[in-house]
Amino acid sequence: MNHDEQKLIGFWSNALELSEEDKAELLSEGTDSWIQAAPSEKLFHAAELLGRRKKVLDYGCGSGWAGIIAAKSGCPDVTAVDAAPGAVRTARFHAARYAVEEQVHVECGALSWLKTVPDRLFDGLICSNVLDVIPPESAEAILRESARIVRQDALVVIGLNFWLSPEAAAKRGMKLTGGNRLYVDGILRLVSRTDREWEDCFAPWYTVDRLEHFAWPGEASETRRLFYLRRNETV
Repeated sequence: MNHDEQKLIGFWSNALELSEEDKAELLSEGTDSWIQAAPSEKLFHAAELLGRRKKVLDYGCGSGWAGIIAAKSGCPDVTAVDAAPGAVRTARFHAARYAVEEQVHVECGALSWLKTVPDRLFDGLICSNVLDVIPPESAEAILRESARIVRQDALVVIGLNFWLSPEAAAKRGMKLTGGNRLYVDGILRLVSRTDREWEDCFAPWYTVDRLEHFAWPGEASETRRLFYLRRNETV
């Protein structure tokens, strides 16, 4: 594991960890709030579609929202995995909160965990806000392993941040290292690639069925990306 990845695990573990006060407040919201768990309607729909599958992997699960929505939408067997211990604890809290802990199995694991998964195990996979916030060599390895462990007819969904050009970064007072890497306080926060560049990254293993753009709450335009992929038959 390289230096960037080690720092990222610590950063996301702290960012996603819930305090006892946070937990108490969330528990007061009731059990129907899972419907608002996704950051956007299009992300919710993607996770809801995974609910029609029998065995789903939510890789880089964060708080666990996608796996929980898939389970609530009918998937009987969801594995939610994250390398950050704080995220794992939060995902387990939410799975229990929404009474899907029997369906959603949360594990702490990184690429080494992915390599232990048997071939063609999953018929659904979602990886949201992961591949473009880690080193490119790690993203490539995840794509390669994911193609090995999903079935030919699997629904594969990849969520990505917006493309940030060097010029746009400069207008925001930011600088991209190496032309496309954004570091904030020494933490890798974005590896910026265009839609076409991501399609080229997917191409050895996947074909893009469709691309949707979406926005997070408070954003004026839909610039984030949601790729629906189909595994190549030759993989």
